[in-house]
Amino acid sequence: MDNNTVLGTLLGFLLIAIGIKMDGNLSAFINIPSVFIVFGGGLSAMAVAFSSERMRAALNMIKFCYMAPKEYNYMKLISSILLTADVARKEGILALDSRIAEIEEPFFARGLQMVVDGVDVKLIQDILDTELEARAARHADIKGALDFLASVVPAFGMIGTIMGLVGLLGNLDDPTSIGPNMAVALITTFYGAVSANLLFIPYGKKAEERSVAEQMYGEIISRGCMLIAGGIHPRIIQERLLAFMSDRSRVQFNELHLSEELGQGGG
Repeated sequence: MDNNTVLGTLLGFLLIAIGIKMDGNLSAFINIPSVFIVFGGGLSAMAVAFSSERMRAALNMIKFCYMAPKEYNYMKLISSILLTADVARKEGILALDSRIAEIEEPFFARGLQMVVDGVDVKLIQDILDTELEARAARHADIKGALDFLASVVPAFGMIGTIMGLVGLLGNLDDPTSIGPNMAVALITTFYGAVSANLLFIPYGKKAEERSVAEQMYGEIISRGCMLIAGGIHPRIIQERLLAFMSDRSRVQFNELHLSEELGQGGG
């Protein structure tokens, strides 16, 4: 479970509910017709705009926003690449063939297999970059669908407001209809604004954040495979890959490797 997403969602609704309760009646903000207009209209517009596959992927992303994200241990990855490069330098590229089965990351295993097979470095770069670009495009499509939903739900809130006002003005001679029509008129706008700004816009940002993390992980793998294929010294590979990391992460990485070297020396 992604604690930040869950906490942020619950806290947002809780604070809104407290604000309503302090100044009025919470039950007055519960209106089923407004729910149908805003969320039903938004999902219907989404179905018109996108394919069923893309719509399903976007709605699944909402679920994934509340699930724990995949952890990307960049320092462990760089260490694995450096170890692989060291084996290639000392024992030759073909010695890596036995290590491929031990690699858990499929993208790294595929790249390393091309290195062992003697594929040209530029072709390896082209293949890996194409896969990364296609993955980024799929993620961008999902974010685009979520952003579209975030943009239309406030509009359906306004549509609900117009519907409520039309009903109100058309039945001014019936006092009993004024309250329900006013509720639809005002609460649909409220639902549209809250759902867009508390839910759907943040969902899109969350999807983008996770995509960036996955892309950087893939970029490190791609760059590492190309450097290994090029026969670059592991020390140079380390400096090239640490360029992806923050200064603090670089210091942590160097301290970790220094402690490992001292431990091995002491052994």
